[in-house]
Amino acid sequence: MKKIFLLLAMLVAVPAAMQAQEVYKFWVKLHDKEGSAYSLDNPAEFLGPRAMERRQRQRIVVDSLDLPVSNTYLQRLRQAGFMVQNRTKWLNGVTLFAVDSSLAEVLDTLSFVDTVIYCEKSTVEAPERVVPGRGLPYEPVPFESVYDSAYYNYAYPQIAQLGGMELHRKGFRGEGIVIGVCDGGFSGADTIRLFDSMRYEGRLLATRDFVWIGDQVFSNEGHGTSVLSLMASKLPGFFVGTAPQAGYVLCRTECPTNETILEEYNWISAAEYLDSLGADIITTSLGYFHFDDSTQDHTLADLNGRTAPMTVGADIAVSRGMLVLNAAGNNGSEGPGRLNSPADAARILTVGAVNIDSSWASFSSHGPTADLRLKPDVMALGSNVYCSNAMGALAVSNGTSLSTPIMAGMMACLWQRYPRLTPANLCDSARAWGHLATCPDIHSGYGIPNFARAFPQDTVLESITAETSHTKFVVFPNPCHDRVNLELSASTPVCGTVVLHDMLGRKVLSLPLSSPRMQLCLGQLPRGIYLLTLMSTTASHTLRIRVH
Repeated sequence: MKKIFLLLAMLVAVPAAMQAQEVYKFWVKLHDKEGSAYSLDNPAEFLGPRAMERRQRQRIVVDSLDLPVSNTYLQRLRQAGFMVQNRTKWLNGVTLFAVDSSLAEVLDTLSFVDTVIYCEKSTVEAPERVVPGRGLPYEPVPFESVYDSAYYNYAYPQIAQLGGMELHRKGFRGEGIVIGVCDGGFSGADTIRLFDSMRYEGRLLATRDFVWIGDQVFSNEGHGTSVLSLMASKLPGFFVGTAPQAGYVLCRTECPTNETILEEYNWISAAEYLDSLGADIITTSLGYFHFDDSTQDHTLADLNGRTAPMTVGADIAVSRGMLVLNAAGNNGSEGPGRLNSPADAARILTVGAVNIDSSWASFSSHGPTADLRLKPDVMALGSNVYCSNAMGALAVSNGTSLSTPIMAGMMACLWQRYPRLTPANLCDSARAWGHLATCPDIHSGYGIPNFARAFPQDTVLESITAETSHTKFVVFPNPCHDRVNLELSASTPVCGTVVLHDMLGRKVLSLPLSSPRMQLCLGQLPRGIYLLTLMSTTASHTLRIRVH
């Protein structure tokens, strides 16, 4: 039986004069995926090359959760008068907007609709733009060989506490790793100078708004700007983030004026989008417990790793091969167990906050979860942290919202160092390197990881890398300039196609495989990371190459 969590009479009573200015939002779960235009036999139709490469590398099988929702059902919802804002294939549902409140009754008559949740009524507002002043034209500043306090300057305390300088010194600064950032908005991130290198080097890969029609990613809200600055900034001598060479995709999932359960579903849709693009990491400095409508509230019993929508979505995201990090929350004063969804998810890396002396920051939320698991997993600086505001100026702030991107950037560098690891391997390493690893506690979990332990070679991680390697061909030199050589292994047949994609999955080269040894001319390709795929009628195999 369909459940509509909604008092229809309340909606119908809205004066007609107001309806042109108001939008009613619903999340609808569908019965099945009948009429889907896609098939598991051809996953390349709905997953990008990077997403396929990630699954191949981690030996993840494409399954029914990956199939998009039914196009037939979407069309019928549009015909009924709804606008489809977002969709989630993992939960088999859609976010619907309607300007006519009586359409809620229509949903209960559709046989393919399982459950309807009325989320909110919103007034459409024009975005507010923050336009910071511009400084001098962007001039790339080369990395120096000494990564010291003068080099990082205001950003030094957070990376020093994690021992992250050694990864940077060795050349592991997140290059080739794509980080998806989900937040409430990134005002100024398209203009302020701290992000010049990210933009001019083509590492701001994509943006998408999951809250409203159109794109207000760079409008209204600067929380995401602060979060992004702790990873992506690259202004040596002033401020350098923990992953200054990574690629970034910015997703707006949080509405700054309302707090509803719909935001959790927005996040799931964004996670699916990031999966399809081939993102490696999702970092989120958001969390949910109380809502404007108290009937939507979570309870402490819900924080069991399998109940809240965003928690379920985060767990599925990890099962697709992505590393997911989330802030523990800032409700430490409310006592044990007062986390936010999805910080209770079992397979993600939940990050709490510490002070500069490595002690627990008293505002940082902590477990145990309802099923008695330890959370947070690890800690990073979250008290008196320098970060950028929406105007491009540095400000001092507090919160697990800051600890999480600091940690996410370092995990990107670690994954660049050990590309064959899985998210579980990475999380295990971070916990094992924590300063409380031998005696984890309820407030700080396994503590503050020491990323300097990535050097010299960690024997456990190297053995995992060796076990998961299953190369069908090699490329050299790698990195390369304008040419690269490809050589097949003895067991690989000479048939198929060699295809090169950029970090966003755009095809830049395609050639027939004509010999077990080939030289590819890369011409004037921009510097960066590319995916070189050997495709045959029965399988595909992918390696990453770097073009200088």
